[in-house]
Amino acid sequence: MRAGVSLSVAAGVAAGLASRYVRGREAADRATMAEMESRGSDLGAVERVSVLPLVEREVAIAGLCGETGVSYLVRADELRILFDLGLGTGRSRTVLETNVDVLGRSVHDVDVVVISHLHPDHVGGFGYQLRSSFGVGRNLALPRGVAAFVPTEMSHPHAHVCQVEQARVIGSGVAVMPPLPRMMFWGGPIAEQALVINVRGRGLVVLTGCGHPAIERTLAAVERIVQMPVYAVVGGLHLPVHAWGTALIPAATVGTPNWPWQPVSESQARSTIEAIRARGPGLVALSTHDSTPWTINSFKQVFGERYRTLRVGEETIIAAPST
Repeated sequence: MRAGVSLSVAAGVAAGLASRYVRGREAADRATMAEMESRGSDLGAVERVSVLPLVEREVAIAGLCGETGVSYLVRADELRILFDLGLGTGRSRTVLETNVDVLGRSVHDVDVVVISHLHPDHVGGFGYQLRSSFGVGRNLALPRGVAAFVPTEMSHPHAHVCQVEQARVIGSGVAVMPPLPRMMFWGGPIAEQALVINVRGRGLVVLTGCGHPAIERTLAAVERIVQMPVYAVVGGLHLPVHAWGTALIPAATVGTPNWPWQPVSESQARSTIEAIRARGPGLVALSTHDSTPWTINSFKQVFGERYRTLRVGEETIIAAPST
């Protein structure tokens, strides 16, 4: 009798998850984007963008720590942006705190915080995710009153939190895109926003946290809203192909938008690569926090000298062409 009841309960839970997943996928597919009032010609431009990974799975310099999270220190001319806050692992100090110290950088003087989406590896840990909040570590604190642009309802004890609902210019040449929805089987619905920076004479640098809505959809939204060519795609694209034997099993199971028995496949990754390649980017820089060796090697083969792997401590710089 008990076995029969347990099987019935399990079947009911599975059916509920499947029904939620189907409804969520349909709703995400129907979602439309809000138009940005000031289009590309009004966005402005910057002369130089630098992206310094503070948190990534792979590191470039001895003494730095890696984890399966993301945090980038972005500088667009004089505007200093902290993009995502990592997973918050570490004993006495988080990985973010350790790496900031080793690299001789600071989060106390950032002008803006941008959270790509409400997943633990981007907001500072599971505790922050459960509280719909974010944090930089146990011993570090964000500047009081700093503007934080978030894609869903979130709070913070002393940041000025702005929930993004439509594309919004946050500095000359810099904008956050409207959050795009995606449905996960296990994790449920998630909304993710991208950061876009227009570099004079180059085009748009599109920065993503995980690319859960699919980078093809994100790039289409950017092109429709900003109406400028994409020059660089930087960040996570969530393509953990052949994850067995790597540290990315959770990302390949819980974080996938597919049915549980359908891991991200080679064909899916190749379709994504082709969608990016067709736009003729000058640079593709891929996060290691959700990319397997197979994925990284595939991007290297296609993009060659235009490809970079994002590692803690290696700065990527995109500058306007000299006149």
